[in-house]
Order: sequence, then structure tokens, then C-alpha cells
Amino acid sequence: MKNLKIYYTIPFFIPEKDQECYSAYLNYAAIAKRDDLPFEMISFQDSPGRFLTDSLVFKKMGELGDVAFPITVLNNEIVKISELPTQTEFSNWFESLDTISFEKLLAEVEEIEPHTFPSKEEILNFSCTQSCFSCNPEVCGFLNPELESELDK
Repeated sequence: MKNLKIYYTIPFFIPEKDQECYSAYLNYAAIAKRDDLPFEMISFQDSPGRFLTDSLVFKKMGELGDVAFPITVLNNEIVKISELPTQTEFSNWFESLDTISFEKLLAEVEEIEPHTFPSKEEILNFSCTQSCFSCNPEVCGFLNPELESELDK
């Protein structure tokens, strides 16, 4: 079966400069899920097991580590690593799925609630409630000034 997947890291760690681009793809994925189209955005935070069970992704993670993300997989073949597809690449790959046109997908996006990322303050409040995966100042980019600068890149 034809499918298109983009595996990406933990949403909290997506730099602010890339969030708008990720939001567009997450909006496309919301439409795809709603309309049963074969496109997915798969985050490590929400589906860590899928990173281990997809042998292509697991192998690429082993070779490159975190710099491999995002990883775009089209019909069980890695077609792009380390950056999101361009709009043209995505459009071509999406159209190759033979479901709906990319233009129709764009029109559908206008009908949904757009994806937004939480603000830095919201993440900090969340992480400081002892509810997140870390809350250890040594490994939390929002609590450790040395790591925080990495998030802004």
C-alpha cells in the first residue's frame, strides 16, 4: 500500500524557527487522519514504539542519531532525512499516493482548527509541574540555560 510518513522528534524540541513549517505538515496529517488518507506525522513523544518497529527509521537513527530527524518515508523507502520536505517535494510525493490532489488537501486545511505549538512559558509551566518526561534541570532545555540556547536555533 502506498503511504507517506514523516517521523520527527519530540515536539517540544522543535526550534521556534521551524514550528510554522511543522504546523503546516501537522495540519495536513490531521486532514489525512480525518479522511483516512495514507499520510502521517509520527512524533517520538506520541509513538516511540513506531520508531523501533520501522526498521528503516530504526537503522537510520542508529547510524545518525538525532540529526536524522525528521525522516520522510515514501512507500517504505527513506526519501529525505534531517529536514522537512519542501512544499514541492511534499506535493509530488503526496500526489503519488493517488488519493486526493495536493490542491484539495490545501483547501481542506482551511476548514480545520490549525495546529499550534505551546509557547515556551506553557512548556516551562508544564515541565515544572513534574508532569513531563524530564523535569531534571540537567536534561531539560527549558530549565538548563546551556540547553535552552539549542532550542532557539
